[in-house]
Amino acid sequence: MTKYYLEACCQSAQDALTAQNHGASRIELCEDLACDGLTPSLDTIRETLRSVSIPVNVLIRLRAGNFVYDKDEIAKMCLSIGEIRDLRVVTDDENGAERKVNAVVIGALTEEGEIDIPAVKEMMDAAGGLPITFHRAFDVCAHPKKAYEQLSELGIARILTSGQVPTAVKGSKLLAELVQMSASPKENEGRPTILVGGGVRPSNIDTLAEETGAQEFHSSYLLW
Repeated sequence: MTKYYLEACCQSAQDALTAQNHGASRIELCEDLACDGLTPSLDTIRETLRSVSIPVNVLIRLRAGNFVYDKDEIAKMCLSIGEIRDLRVVTDDENGAERKVNAVVIGALTEEGEIDIPAVKEMMDAAGGLPITFHRAFDVCAHPKKAYEQLSELGIARILTSGQVPTAVKGSKLLAELVQMSASPKENEGRPTILVGGGVRPSNIDTLAEETGAQEFHSSYLLW
């Protein structure tokens, strides 16, 4: 199988270590996958940073349900982002290297299914320069190509998406179009990388890569 950049979704330091040992390139850390993931505890983040050497991205999601948040919810997520941004751990190896979170994973929509630009800006400000992934709230936004351009203008680093359907296999047409958009840089503007998720398996990743042109994939650590 061709070597792809694989992000593994994990709920614990042990999960993350298992994923790293099976070839994962990056971790997305969360808890409570039964409700599609929530923000993990600071203790879990610390333990994971000490346990693996690959980058660790942390999901910021306050609750299950939709991605429409009020001001209090946004404020709470910004507080979590600030705590995670400032988190530092020293590893137990002989070098005693300092480790920190690589990026945060966020998302917010309006009631009309548009990107909640003010909320995203607030969370990006709280991140203080940490790279940002926009999570699968993207898959329920009303106008995906418009949303891609808005997120690009905001400076989002990557977008996790299955192509607005339950699995990436079924969403390959839109995914291919989004990947093409990501490969068309505008002057003085970086473009978000498309991170393909949703039913990604060792058995279909080659086909997905061929059909979409994507190079980054997101899957559960249990599948690899």
